[in-house]
Amino acid sequence: MEPLSDIKTNFSFFFIFFIAFSLLSCSNNNASSKVDTKNDSTNINSISDGSFNHIARYWSGLHDSANTKIESFKEWKNFHNDLDSSFAKLERKKFVSVRTWSGSELQAVNGQTRTVFYPFSGPDFFYANQLFPSAKKYIMVGLEPVGDAKKLEHLNDTILNNYLKRIENSLYSITNFGFFRTIAMKENFNKQNLNGMLPLLYLFSTRRGYEIAALQRITLNENGQIIPYQLSDSIKMKGKIRGVKMLLKNNVGTQELYYFSFDLSNANYKAHPEFEKFITAQKEITTYLKAASCLMHKGFFSSVRNLILNNSIAVLGDDSGIPIKFFEKQKWKIQLYGAYTGTIDLFKGDEQTDLMAMYKLDSMHVKPLTFGIGYKYFKGTSNLQLAVKKK
Repeated sequence: MEPLSDIKTNFSFFFIFFIAFSLLSCSNNNASSKVDTKNDSTNINSISDGSFNHIARYWSGLHDSANTKIESFKEWKNFHNDLDSSFAKLERKKFVSVRTWSGSELQAVNGQTRTVFYPFSGPDFFYANQLFPSAKKYIMVGLEPVGDAKKLEHLNDTILNNYLKRIENSLYSITNFGFFRTIAMKENFNKQNLNGMLPLLYLFSTRRGYEIAALQRITLNENGQIIPYQLSDSIKMKGKIRGVKMLLKNNVGTQELYYFSFDLSNANYKAHPEFEKFITAQKEITTYLKAASCLMHKGFFSSVRNLILNNSIAVLGDDSGIPIKFFEKQKWKIQLYGAYTGTIDLFKGDEQTDLMAMYKLDSMHVKPLTFGIGYKYFKGTSNLQLAVKKK
C-alpha cells in the first residue's frame, strides 16, 4: 500500500487545484449582481476547469487517468469495488424500473419541464435525474452545508484513512432504502466527517454518466440573482444563503445542478425573500418531493408549500410531501400510484384519511407503482401522487 504521507500529498495536490479554481471563478459582487438568471449557463461556462472532473471521479469510485497513483490506495480500491457493486444492484433492482416508469407516466410532464425543484432533497440528484432526465435545471435544497473542500487538506492521518469509508457509510440509507435519514445526515456531514454535500453531489452526478464541466459557489442577491463568492468570504457571507452550482455535461448536452443549504421553515424563509425571487424567476417548474418528513403538513412550512403550489406546473410526491387536501380539484388533475395505507410510525400524526379514502374509492383508477420509493420503500407498499396543474 502506498505510504499515507504520499496519499496526503496527492490529496493536497487535487484540492489546491480545487481552491485555486474557486478563487479564479469568482468575480466581484458588483459586477455579478447584474447576472441575468436566464443566462446563468454563460457565466458558469466561463469558469470551467477539467480538474473538477478528476476530483469528482475520485470521490465517486470511478477510474480516471489523472488519478492513477492515488487510486493505488487500498482503501480507494475497496471503495471502488463496493460502490460498483452497490450501484449495479440498484440499477438491476430499482432504477431500470424507475426509468421505465418515468418514460411511460411522466412523458407529458417531462416534455414541458425545464426546471426540477427538489426541496428537502439532501444530495439526492440520482432519483431526480432518472425521473426527470431532460430537465435543464435541477434546484435542490437541504439543511446540510455545501462543504469546504479546502479543509480536507488538513485532515489528520486517522481521519484521512477513514474518509472514503465515511462517504460509503453515508450512502447506506439511500442505496438500501432510497432516501437519506435526517439524523444520519447530521451525523455524517459535520466538520469532523464529510464536511458537506460536495462529495456526494460529485458521486451522484458522475455515477449518472456526467462530467463536471464547471463548479461555482454561489449566493443570491436581494433580487434573487446569482452572485459567486469565494471561500475566503466567510465574514461577508454571514447570514446569507450558500449554495453551489454545477454545470453537468454528457453526450446529449449540458444541464445545471444547484444545491442550496437553506432552512425552508417559515421564519427563515421569510427572512430571505431572495430565495423565493430566485425560484419564481425559473421557467416550467416541476416539483419533486420524496421522504420530506411531513414538514409541509405543518403550518410552519406553509411558505414553501405555497411557493410550490403557486409556481409548479406539476408536483410529483409521496404522502410525506404536500397533503392532498391542498391540491384544489378545480386547479389540479391528480393521478394516484401504488398503495397508501397510512404513514410509518414516526409520522403517525400525519396520516391523511382523505388520501386513504381516495385510494379506496377510486381504486379502479389507481395505477401500479413498479418500484419501492420513499419511507415505505418495499415494492408494493409505496405511493406517489402526480398533480398536474390544469390550464
